[in-house]
Amino acid sequence: MRQAEFETKLTLIRSWLKKKGLGGVALSTQQLFAWATAGGDNHVVLGNEQGVATFLVTPDSMAVLTNNIEVERIGSEEFKGIDTAKFEFWACPWYEDAVITAAILRRMGRQPWASDTGLAGSVLTGEDFTELTYSLAEQEISRYRTLGKDCAVAMEEALAPVRPGITEHEIAGLICEKLWDHGVRPHVILVASDERVLKFRHPIPTGKKVKKHLMAVLCGKRGGLIVSLTRMQHFARKLPDELRQKHSAACSIDIVINSATRPGLAMKEVFAAGVAEYARQGFPDEWKLHHQGGPTGYQGRSFRGTPTEERLVRDHQAYAWNPSITGTKSEDTMVVHGGGFEFLSSPTKSWPSLAFKANGKTFKRADIKLV
Repeated sequence: MRQAEFETKLTLIRSWLKKKGLGGVALSTQQLFAWATAGGDNHVVLGNEQGVATFLVTPDSMAVLTNNIEVERIGSEEFKGIDTAKFEFWACPWYEDAVITAAILRRMGRQPWASDTGLAGSVLTGEDFTELTYSLAEQEISRYRTLGKDCAVAMEEALAPVRPGITEHEIAGLICEKLWDHGVRPHVILVASDERVLKFRHPIPTGKKVKKHLMAVLCGKRGGLIVSLTRMQHFARKLPDELRQKHSAACSIDIVINSATRPGLAMKEVFAAGVAEYARQGFPDEWKLHHQGGPTGYQGRSFRGTPTEERLVRDHQAYAWNPSITGTKSEDTMVVHGGGFEFLSSPTKSWPSLAFKANGKTFKRADIKLV
């Protein structure tokens, strides 16, 4: 299965090279290395966008260039399921990493070539190369589906023991622990409690202790793909009427904007459907207080939806919309396919949900869990 996905990527890359008149492309960023290798991982430092190995593709060859520390592990672990008989695995001494670019230049000779990090002598790949990652292969969707379920379970497991008095930092730690338990790397973790939920839309966790209200957000990464989701808890027997109204409205907007995400539509048309639902729900200006999300996959957001965004929705493209109304938010990751869409990170049976109908189907949105 991985071999088939890899061959699809190789065809796309080589077609791009031919179209651009280039002799090769060197991929070193985590996101594009993972995409091109059908889920291979070239990271060591979590926060670095550039990985420790470069995948060089030419019209008739493939090479992985790294140093002697990394080459054996990457060759044996990151290419499982891929036929590497025609690969070159090249390594320099760890103290001579700078010669990797020189090794690429020797292979390219006088031909023009590209890289995703702006290596000396290359042209930058640019947006038209990144666009190759937008429409997912069936094998990728299958991997993404599993990742979505793992992220939803990890979040629910992490929040199960949370009670008033625990700090936001401790909650973030629980989320990270559960993600790692499921083989998922934390990419973004946001936690807010009580008044911080009302004040901040991107709340990095602090040492503040939880009292009554909690919002937790994660972006989990595996095989290069990223799942985004939000869950909320309230520590009381009953949800306040105002909060109930707001959350139901946010979920309704969520369903409307996801349902409007159809192949061939301009992003601004999808965005307009969400804005109209904000107004219909009685919150016409809330969309201005936070971005609403957009396409995802190998990027947290490939770009954000806006009222003027002209780029079109693609079939088999992933999206993570995140409508929010002060004090609440609804967010999961989905993929467009089969004439509709499929949520990949829906709440499990152990998490309360609200049901909404769209496109002749019933979809679950995560409710605020009362504890």
